[in-house]
Amino acid sequence: MSDKGLVFDIKRDASEDGPGIRTTVFFKGCPLSCVWCQNPEGKLFKSETDINGEQVGSWMTVDELLYRLLQDKPFFTSTGGGVTLSGGEATMQMDVASQLLQRLKAEGVHTAIETSGFFKYDRFRETMLPWLDLIYFDLKLIDDAESRMYCGRSNTRILENFSRLLKNADIPIMPRIPLVPGITATEQNLRGIAAFLDQYNVKSCSLIPYNPLWKDKLQKLGIESAYNHSSFMTLNEQRSCANCFTS
Repeated sequence: MSDKGLVFDIKRDASEDGPGIRTTVFFKGCPLSCVWCQNPEGKLFKSETDINGEQVGSWMTVDELLYRLLQDKPFFTSTGGGVTLSGGEATMQMDVASQLLQRLKAEGVHTAIETSGFFKYDRFRETMLPWLDLIYFDLKLIDDAESRMYCGRSNTRILENFSRLLKNADIPIMPRIPLVPGITATEQNLRGIAAFLDQYNVKSCSLIPYNPLWKDKLQKLGIESAYNHSSFMTLNEQRSCANCFTS
């Protein structure tokens, strides 16, 4: 069992990654290859350098991570915040993530994860789920062929994991849908996701606005973007997104 994790960022005062003031740990490595990835520097499970020669990704022990995270504990306590594991995909490093979660829970810290949903369910249930208080679960594309095209993987495991967590987990599972113009933010996709959620009586979800800043990150890595849609959603696209979950 590894006691080191490959991390590419630790973001403090991350109020958008869960309740209260939070600190978010970004683990490196992801099983998906979404063409609009917001954190392209977190895709590869290895340290790398950008075009300026700066290192992207460092190996850190659980003790090192815990020391840095607990510096913010007064903010967690006063605001109902905590620590969120993100990426990349934190479930690619389940052993170290599990150790970190257990240590955080022993300190009374609220824990959350932001996940693509592409993981081995049984291992996740055993190593991470018991020490989580909240799961943000991405639902990007309902059509399997589109998932393979734009994310590099079938969505079968993702949808199965989501449904199993809803049935078996006793913590909140919050679906999140990134609104990517021309890909996820289409009426067909959003109505499909809405119908899927309705099967499980899920009454709310989070719509994540499109953020084009990831293109600047790609440039720093010396990678050309494969996605060239406008950075801003049209008014009709915004209305379509809203209507799919209200009609």
